[in-house]
Amino acid sequence: MILLDARNHCELKDTFEKTKAYPYKPSSLKLLTDKTALFLLDYFQEIFKNQGKSKSIKLKKKKTLQYELFTLRETVDPKCLPTGYSANIPPSPDACDHCRKKLDDGEVLICGHGYHFECYQMMEYGCRHCEEYYKRGIYSNVNSFLERLERGPNVLTSEEKDEEVPVEENETVEEIETNKSHEIHTKFLNALNSVNTW
Repeated sequence: MILLDARNHCELKDTFEKTKAYPYKPSSLKLLTDKTALFLLDYFQEIFKNQGKSKSIKLKKKKTLQYELFTLRETVDPKCLPTGYSANIPPSPDACDHCRKKLDDGEVLICGHGYHFECYQMMEYGCRHCEEYYKRGIYSNVNSFLERLERGPNVLTSEEKDEEVPVEENETVEEIETNKSHEIHTKFLNALNSVNTW
């Protein structure tokens, strides 16, 4: 039972009240905001310049498809990308994924597939490619579950065994000088003004 005595001691208040000082000063927050904005502007400019340079790679050993992301200089598994890249028919960069005609006035869905509005209406406002992908996945998971039930309790497959993942240490935030803040803010404003010249 918690006893509250407002004049002397309030255990509830002491338990939930934060006594630590906020670690960031307003000037530090402004600097961090400008640095983040500058980083994102530079990064999106790089993505814009490299449009169309990313490509798919078929691995012969595993008979799987991977994607080389040019700006990131990384090769990734389709599971790291929107769902459409794992479907049997991956998204087309500039064509409707239903009729295969040029996609000028269509919509690109969150899965990555793009459709003309009329094609999307004909498909009853759903992505058939991703729907099939999900159906196959559900069917596979249900079959796997049923097989595990038939095997008995406590039998893990090699896919189910967890691997230990190293935990990265937290980095400490250092104090930053005011003149550096002004320099970063100036770089950010220049980058923002040059967006139209990409």
